[in-house]
Amino acid sequence: MDTMPVGTISARRQSLNFGRHFLEMCAAMCLGGGALYALLFVAGPALGAYADPTLRAPELSLLGVAVVFTLPMALWMRFRRMDWAPILEMSAAGLAVVVLFIGLAWQGVLSQSTIRELAGPAVCGPICVAMVGAMLFRLDLYTGRAGHHAVRPVGAA
Repeated sequence: MDTMPVGTISARRQSLNFGRHFLEMCAAMCLGGGALYALLFVAGPALGAYADPTLRAPELSLLGVAVVFTLPMALWMRFRRMDWAPILEMSAAGLAVVVLFIGLAWQGVLSQSTIRELAGPAVCGPICVAMVGAMLFRLDLYTGRAGHHAVRPVGAA
C-alpha cells in the first residue's frame, strides 16, 4: 500500500481528527459512564442494595464517580489501539479535576451540596474540558500528525 508523509495532512483534516478524538472520548465517557453511574449510584440504592453513598461520603463518591466515568473512556481508547501513555494521561486529567474539586471542598470553597451534585453525571462536563488539556499536550497524536495515525494510504482523506 502506498503511503505519504504525514506532513501533507491538511489543517482541516487535523482539526477534524482532533474533534473526532475529543467527541469519541467524551461520548464513551459520558454514555458509558452514565450507564455505569445509573447502575451503581441509582439502581443499587433504589433497590435497597445499599444507601446512596453521596449522602455519607460526598468526596469519596465524587472520586468513585470520576473513576466510573473515566473507565469507559480508557477502554474506548484502548479499543482504538491507543498506547497506554495517552490513555493514562487522559485518565489522569479527568481525575485531577475531581481531586481539585475535592481540595476546594476541603478548603470550604465548594459546598458539600455542590460536591454531591458533581458526584453524578454533572462531572462529565468538567472532565471533558480537562481532557482537552491532555489532548493539547499530545497535539501531534490527536491531530493525526504522529502516533498511530502517522502514515495514511495515499488518497485517504
